Amino acid sequence: MIIKRLKTKNYRSLEDLEVTFNPHYNALSGKNNSGKSNIIRALLTFLTYDFRIFREYYMSDIHYVSDYPYWKKKEKEKENISIEIELELDATLDAGLFKFIKELIFKNEEVFNNEKETLLIKATVGHEQKDSKIEITFGEHNIEDDYKRDELLNRLRGSRSVLFHNSTENEPFFYSRRRRDSLNTYLGDEEKADITKRKEALESTVKKSLKKHQTELGSILGRLQEKYDVVLGVSSLNLERENIEISLKEKGIEVSLEDWGSGTKNRTLILLNLMNAKRVQDSSSVNERLTPVVVIEEPESFLHPSAQAEFGRILQDLATEFKIQIIVATHSPYLLSHKSPSANILLEKSQTNQNKGSEIVDTSGDKWYEPFALSLGISGNDFGPLKSTIFSGSSDIILVEGESDKEYFELLKDEKHTSNRLKFNGEIFAYGGAGNIKNNILLRFIKERFKRFVVTVDLDKFYEVKGAFDTLGLKENQEFIVIGKNETGKKCIEGLVPPNLLSKVYSENVELVQKAMENSNDGKNARSELKTKILETFKKEGQSNLENFNEFYKVAKCLNKTFK
Repeated sequence: MIIKRLKTKNYRSLEDLEVTFNPHYNALSGKNNSGKSNIIRALLTFLTYDFRIFREYYMSDIHYVSDYPYWKKKEKEKENISIEIELELDATLDAGLFKFIKELIFKNEEVFNNEKETLLIKATVGHEQKDSKIEITFGEHNIEDDYKRDELLNRLRGSRSVLFHNSTENEPFFYSRRRRDSLNTYLGDEEKADITKRKEALESTVKKSLKKHQTELGSILGRLQEKYDVVLGVSSLNLERENIEISLKEKGIEVSLEDWGSGTKNRTLILLNLMNAKRVQDSSSVNERLTPVVVIEEPESFLHPSAQAEFGRILQDLATEFKIQIIVATHSPYLLSHKSPSANILLEKSQTNQNKGSEIVDTSGDKWYEPFALSLGISGNDFGPLKSTIFSGSSDIILVEGESDKEYFELLKDEKHTSNRLKFNGEIFAYGGAGNIKNNILLRFIKERFKRFVVTVDLDKFYEVKGAFDTLGLKENQEFIVIGKNETGKKCIEGLVPPNLLSKVYSENVELVQKAMENSNDGKNARSELKTKILETFKKEGQSNLENFNEFYKVAKCLNKTFK
């Protein structure tokens, strides 16, 4: 099951909001009270028994008086509260619910030939109870009968359609009739039948063994004035009642999950919910088969930033791999999706009118991260260069100043360099100038995020970053390498290029060299263009003679020592 869209009117802070969800990973973000929890609350209203509506004998979770936007309560004309949710059901992955609707609700009276169909549910709650109603459409067909609508809602809410985890409570569970740690939820039909058969045989053996003791105890009880018959036995193994115990091993020692730190416990329980979702999806019983939506409040809780980044990547990978929709509500930039920025939903209270509810901020474009940085209180300059390293799948990284530096290092990985080649399989990341690494917050993140890392810096920029390097205790030629020669014009990676090739480029571009000496934007552009021409000449003419790489080989040797 996939939640495709949510549309609300006059529900809490969601006065007039429409949210479109990604089929796999989704990140709801924004400041406190921006509306994230209200979106989750609106979704769960339809999908769980814990958020019932239209049941006079239950305490409804939609209360017109309390859920109607407070800034509109003084208006004379009262509007209805409405919540509309659009779901997509797959005939295979959601076979239990799909077949229930097709064969029992419609009794095959309608034709449903599509592998995927849309289930649209719209609830309207008026100021008066009589004004409340619910509408349900499957495909292009309305479900008109009240009884059938109720049965469908009961089936949807009673199934394991949502697995919800609130990290602050650190106790995830199915919003359904079963707890998440029930032994019964881990067993298929064949496994249950096999265990039942073995259980009955074991109980029979135990009863025979207890018969002697039963006779002895009966003899003793026979001394009482009131006579009793006695039977000794064992409690039947009840799969619905038995819970599993979770432990983690470290260095061969088994420790109960309850005794681990909150961060480890939180991650483990979230991953357990994902495993449960996959198991429900793969159920051998067609009646039970459904793909639950996994909803997680603040998955970053109790985790260090580097661990948040790792966990964010894992959740996104599993959502795609398992074909399961995950919706997280987060305050962490590390839980945002870099691969699919459109999956990040930024909410804020109206900035133009204080008497307006939550709004979705436009975050389209290459600099999608800037509104998130502003909302989450992060410097855009820090978050910008961070965004690629946050979602890197590698455990090793080499940081180089620019894209041309990166190309030189990539050339060094060629097999033709034999024993001198750069033996590195991790990520080479261009950080875009010394200004982006002199901030030790960024460097500290990278140091803790990656198993092994080396940052290279041009000799002419080393003084700008030395303070940050010293603060973090980075060691030269191990965690940082200074690139270039201590000669005018060679205090950068181009200083490793043979003099004859540099002279050729300079002689062919005299005006560009002169302009590059200017301290202006034109000078900056000229220097960049000159770098490109040197690289092109080196790639075209320098690679034919491997001796042209001699200065680069020294750097490769140092890097190979770190990443061996």
